[in-house]
Amino acid sequence: MQKMKFNVKAENQGLAITAKAGKHQVVLDEGAQMGGKDTGPNPMQNVLASLASCENVTAHVVAKEIGFDLQALSFNITGVFDPRGFMGDRSVRPYFEEIAVEVKVTTTESQARIATLQAEVESRCPVYTLLKAADVKLIDKWESA
Repeated sequence: MQKMKFNVKAENQGLAITAKAGKHQVVLDEGAQMGGKDTGPNPMQNVLASLASCENVTAHVVAKEIGFDLQALSFNITGVFDPRGFMGDRSVRPYFEEIAVEVKVTTTESQARIATLQAEVESRCPVYTLLKAADVKLIDKWESA
């Protein structure tokens, strides 16, 4: 399999950025408290959305491979971030300290099979493994819906 290459082009308007990825467009911004106009999610929220999306895609690929009855997934993801690092305190890292991932799986499969799916997703999902490599504490709970 060939390596994949991704490209995003982006232009800013104040704190907002319009990113173009192929034929798609995403607007990211900051809320008024940070000086933005709240025209889209902030970059940290976008990371959490990317994690949900990536785990979803990975779960569907894995489910097909292992014959898992995957009907639907519902994500509730919360990240803990200390803004002091972003504001210049070098003793605090400027990214998530911890992310809690709660996944409700609509399936006829057992909790043991859900755990198998979860383990495969967490070992193969590019966004999840990127966060894990950055030493973000990941707290995961996958259960039947």
